[in-house]
Amino acid sequence: MSPADNDESEAELLKALLAERDLPCPVCGYNLRAIASTNCPECGAKLDLRVGSTDLKLGPWLLTMLAGALPLGFFVCLLGFGIFVELIEPGAVFFEWWSLVWFAAGIAVFGAEVCILAAVRRRFWGRPDMKRWRGALIIWLATISLFAAFLAVAWHYG
Repeated sequence: MSPADNDESEAELLKALLAERDLPCPVCGYNLRAIASTNCPECGAKLDLRVGSTDLKLGPWLLTMLAGALPLGFFVCLLGFGIFVELIEPGAVFFEWWSLVWFAAGIAVFGAEVCILAAVRRRFWGRPDMKRWRGALIIWLATISLFAAFLAVAWHYG
């Protein structure tokens, strides 16, 4: 079967699915019952068939991503505030330069953590539920410990 034949059969399956069902367009909400093409007549969005799951448990994933995203946001805000104060009032010492270096290092470390976690998300979702929670808690504890260490060093030297 060629890719063109596969696309045609998927289009026919989509039309058959929508022939007798009231389903909304995922983009604009228009009722797609008995549409003639594979595009939404209202907004023009291309439609396709997908398999989804209603059993996704987002708790472990959110805990894992927030563990890295919150310290990342904190360091971005501190670095931005330090730069802003320096631009508005040159010579005013709100943070020592060493603290700003640690804030930039925190951005690099926690930004890398968030990127790595996003890259391995498929492996994360493939694990059993209990292993996902355990992994999320381990990552959370490690991240919070690292965050506390960054703050302690910045506070001590800043």
